[in-house]
Amino acid sequence: MPEITLYMGKAGCALGAHILLEEIGIPYSIVIMEVGPSGSYVTADGSMSIAEYREKIHHDGFVPALKVSDEVITENPAILSFIASMCPERKLLGKAPIENAHVIKWLTWISGTLHGYGYGMLTRPARFSKGKDLYPKIRDMGRVYILDCYSKIEVALQGRKFPIGDAESLVDYYLVPFWHFGATFGFDMSLYPEYLKLVCRIESKEAAKRVLEEEGVEPAA
Repeated sequence: MPEITLYMGKAGCALGAHILLEEIGIPYSIVIMEVGPSGSYVTADGSMSIAEYREKIHHDGFVPALKVSDEVITENPAILSFIASMCPERKLLGKAPIENAHVIKWLTWISGTLHGYGYGMLTRPARFSKGKDLYPKIRDMGRVYILDCYSKIEVALQGRKFPIGDAESLVDYYLVPFWHFGATFGFDMSLYPEYLKLVCRIESKEAAKRVLEEEGVEPAA
């Protein structure tokens, strides 16, 4: 069994990966990262400097990152996919090739569109313009973009229990943190009852309850 360490910020986008690691029951450890004075991530316990983290773990200095023995995996879709490979009997990447393709599509869309563009514009407007006078407009654009994404998620979940097929996939887990992001940033998440059902289903698991408590996240319901 490889030695697995998840580098992550509390209540961040790696919440789904953390829940899944806890649920499948393999040994793992967590290193909590915080944003330091310079805006870069540092270990909360001071065990690793910004320079060390960039050199040894994540060259861009971001989170999350999953260290697997001597290898490091970055980006949530890749991290989730690796965790799924540790429990192949769960078929979290889909039961058939077409389901696998849809899982990849969802993971890519959540990571790139909802998180990268939507929440990127809302929380990191400097990534989109050097003109600080444009930041308020960029943030407003981000909110509109995020609302559109939430509406698409809600529509996709209409009349079905799972986003893909008839069983849980990585998509279920990866959607969880973004419901909480919405609540944190003041979006009216009551507009998305099907999305809430999905989140509550995942969070009803004992593993999820332990992780939510550890990360200081209030359950969705």
